[in-house]
This record gives sequence, structure tokens and C-alpha cells, in this order.
Amino acid sequence: MIQDFELLELIATNSRSTLHSARDRRSGDIVAIKLLPETCVETAWKREVAALTHTQHDHVIQLRESGLWAGGAYLALEWMPGAVLRSVLSRQPLPISDFFQFVKHSLSALSAVHQAGYLHRDVKPENFMQSELGAWKLIDFGEARPLLEASEQAMMGSIYFMAPEQFGQAPLTPRTDLYSLGCTLCWAMTGRYLHDGDTTVQVIASHLHPSSVLLQNLAPTLPAQLVEWLQALVSRQPSDRPISAALALEQFDCLNINADS
Repeated sequence: MIQDFELLELIATNSRSTLHSARDRRSGDIVAIKLLPETCVETAWKREVAALTHTQHDHVIQLRESGLWAGGAYLALEWMPGAVLRSVLSRQPLPISDFFQFVKHSLSALSAVHQAGYLHRDVKPENFMQSELGAWKLIDFGEARPLLEASEQAMMGSIYFMAPEQFGQAPLTPRTDLYSLGCTLCWAMTGRYLHDGDTTVQVIASHLHPSSVLLQNLAPTLPAQLVEWLQALVSRQPSDRPISAALALEQFDCLNINADS
């Protein structure tokens, strides 16, 4: 019950939910409480609870409990006092060794999500959080859907990280999340969007009609093997991307690159 939690501080808010830090009155633990209005109980709340319940992994945010209250519904999530990737990168670029760790943690998280039968559908720098010990976790499953329902309302998320198929009628698959992760990784390495423009239309057009040398021009100093691997993740055609996050991680582990350089 929501009465079991003492709300402490408003962390974030949007049109569909608010996020607070809170203290569990029973244990004294600090948690994150996500509150959703009554209008979201039958849709967003149930979907997010289902996705988090089915996805249990060290690199995915943990759902402690959930329930209804007079104002709507809530999720009690593990508290992470770290920072999201975008905030971390606003202070300094990720060193190559930290970048490699982020690659492995993020792909492990996506692999767990997909194996549970879900797509995240909103992979972007704001949705990866680093713990105080350095581990990365995938957060915010508000747009997650079961694989068979993932193509409904497909145009969700940030246009800088959305896959080309999200702008059209093609079905969404695990390769859709991989594309978004690829764009996130390019941003993490360079501090620039792989697909950019002065208008929304220009950004979408860049996704749909990418230059063959876009990544090379964005990151000319990256090792050739890493560029080739990233290029596969952000391929325009889903069939040209790795078939799964597990395969992408396996391919990454085979790259002959010194993470300590």
C-alpha cells in the first residue's frame, strides 16, 4: 500500500507519471516510487509491472512491489543514487574501459528483456543509470511491450534514437532495440547524435536515408573493428543487424581492441 511509503522528494514528472524518492516505513529502505494516475491503471501501469516482473536481471531496474491507491497506481522500484548516462556524459566523456563496460552491461540488459518476451522501445541515454559501484542498469519500462504487441503505437521515444521501422509500418523486433542502443553508443563515444538535423523532419530523414559514411565521419578516430561492429547495430535494414543482443555481445567480445588504451 502507498501508505507504507513516506514520499521524500520529487525527482521527475511528465504527463503520465511522477517519480519520487521515498522511505519504506516497514524496513527503512529508500526506494523510488513511480505514481501513475487512475486513467493509466488499465494500460501503462499493468504493462510496466508485467514487463518488470518478467525481466529479472542484474542490469535491469528491480521492481520491489506495486499496487493501487486512491489516486491511481504505484510502483516501488529499487533506489539507485547514481546518474543516468546523459548526466554522466555531460561531465566528461566515458573512458574507453568504461565505455566497454557500458556496452556489456547494456547488451546484457537488453538480452534479458528480449528473452523475457518484451521490447523496451525507449532505449536512450536517459534510460541507463549507473550505480555508485559503476554498474549500469536499464530503467523506465513505461514504453515496454510484449513482442507480439510491440508494433502498436510504434512511434515512441526520442527521434535521435528511434529505429527507422518506428517511423513506418514495419514490425518492431529485438533488432529495433539494438538500433536504438547503437545510436546511444555512438552518442556515448562522440557526444554527438548519429542522426541530427535542424528539424524533426531532417532527423527522421537521416534515419531513413543514412549516408554510407555517416559513422566514419562522426568518429574517425575509433578503431575500425569497433566502427564496423557499431555500423551493424545501426544498419538501416533490420536484417543487417545482429539477430539478438546476445549475438551482438558475443561479437563485441571477439573484437581485438584493448579496453585499457
